[in-house]
Amino acid sequence: MKKIVAVFALVSALALPVTGYAEKIGFVNVALLFGEYDKIEGIQKKIEKQFGGKQKELEKLGETIKAKGKEIKTNELMMTESKLQGAKKKFSDMLINMRDRELAFKKELQAAQNVEMSKFRNIVSDIIKKYAKDKAFDIILNEGVVFVAPRIDVTNDILKLLGKSKPIKK
Repeated sequence: MKKIVAVFALVSALALPVTGYAEKIGFVNVALLFGEYDKIEGIQKKIEKQFGGKQKELEKLGETIKAKGKEIKTNELMMTESKLQGAKKKFSDMLINMRDRELAFKKELQAAQNVEMSKFRNIVSDIIKKYAKDKAFDIILNEGVVFVAPRIDVTNDILKLLGKSKPIKK
């Protein structure tokens, strides 16, 4: 009997709506905010500008390697065995160098994207906190929500504030 009462009490406690504890609840679609912030502040353009030269350099290196591979394939019958082995070794070294440079580029690009995402999260977090305090919200949710009634979706309000804010320069 005690177990049944305990289970009933637990289920009742879990079934109580959050609104019993919070009078005003809001929701923010952070994915939408990032999409709009990206357009407003040009984060992707900034990253492309920063890494565009390296990207083009890697593309040029790839074209050089491709040309070297064609050259070896075209001339392999006319080459001596030692020259062919030397050319294949040089080609292999070029491929390894390209892979290493691509890996380093991807890591650097990912790090830059993470920095920009961190700046974005900080800006959005500060704006949401200020908005919540100004509008007397008890809770503002942002992820893991299955359904949001339009009346508690404050994404557009945050978007307006985000558009007015200046990015944090560090």
